[in-house]
Amino acid sequence: MKTLDRYLLREALGLFGLGLLFIVLLFLAGAVYEVLAPLVAKGADPYTLLRYLLYRTPEAVARGAPVAYLFALLLLLSRMAEDSELKALLALGVRRERVLLPFLLLGGGIALFTFLLGESLVPRALAQGQDLLRRQVLERPRALLTPGATFQDAKGRVVYVGEVAGDRIGKLRVVSREEVLLAERGSFQGGVLRVEEGKRLTYEGDRPRTLTRFRQGELVLQDLTFEPWQNPANRMTLAELRQEVQRLRAQGMRAGLEATTYYRRFAEPVASMVFALFATGLAFYLLGGSRSLGLVGVAVLTFLYYATWSVGRIMGEQNALNPLLAAWGPNLAFGLLGLLLFLGGRR
Repeated sequence: MKTLDRYLLREALGLFGLGLLFIVLLFLAGAVYEVLAPLVAKGADPYTLLRYLLYRTPEAVARGAPVAYLFALLLLLSRMAEDSELKALLALGVRRERVLLPFLLLGGGIALFTFLLGESLVPRALAQGQDLLRRQVLERPRALLTPGATFQDAKGRVVYVGEVAGDRIGKLRVVSREEVLLAERGSFQGGVLRVEEGKRLTYEGDRPRTLTRFRQGELVLQDLTFEPWQNPANRMTLAELRQEVQRLRAQGMRAGLEATTYYRRFAEPVASMVFALFATGLAFYLLGGSRSLGLVGVAVLTFLYYATWSVGRIMGEQNALNPLLAAWGPNLAFGLLGLLLFLGGRR
């Protein structure tokens, strides 16, 4: 490895590490805001929440690595342009292709790492995180064991807790416009409230209609049937995703969510190599006019890719866009633009 390669890789890796750390922290902060806040009310302890964040970390690394690499390359090449390092390399006879090569190889290494991570550790970690929440949080809801607490079941009825004695609850009231359930005892198991020894009173308008007694019953509580990840396809391997897509299409369904997730497993890692071409081409193109991106420009371009990727993903999952185009579209756009910039840049 030549001195130029070592210099470029060392600078790029340093910025890549800092960018990846920042993006992972942002991703986990989003998980705290969107997912963990309601779980705290359901009884999650700090140790459980910390373990949950650890299970989400592999996913954050796999998704954040390409974006962090784009940020690192744009920032590095912008700084090298401002310090006239790129002009010095051109003056010494170093071709643009020679500058691109180490970035392209590093992008290939990042792509391979994120692909293997997304295919092996990420699905297992997401599944284990979901199991953790079900065991440690949903099966032991602290808020349910509070006198006077109210919940809503899957049928829209209001559930009122009258008494609490240890893990048992009593004096339960389930109220709707058509009926009232009165139960002496109840217990919570896996998202289901089991009630015992009660009465069921139904109404027709304002008048009571029937009165029956029951020994046991079950209520599914809507507040406690919490799904941590809206896209279950993220917890599948490539083989499982391919089988699911084939099964759904065989039934005449479009399978936008599963197919988009499947193609993204390949497109997201490859983005690292696309970014090497785009960042290098942009740097040399701007060099011809003695211009530089600056930190604001770097942030805008990084956000532009993330926004494009997010819009494509949503449209693909909702069957508003072909899943293949939804997954690969941002890469194609940045890749073609990078190639044009690279060919038109200063030699």
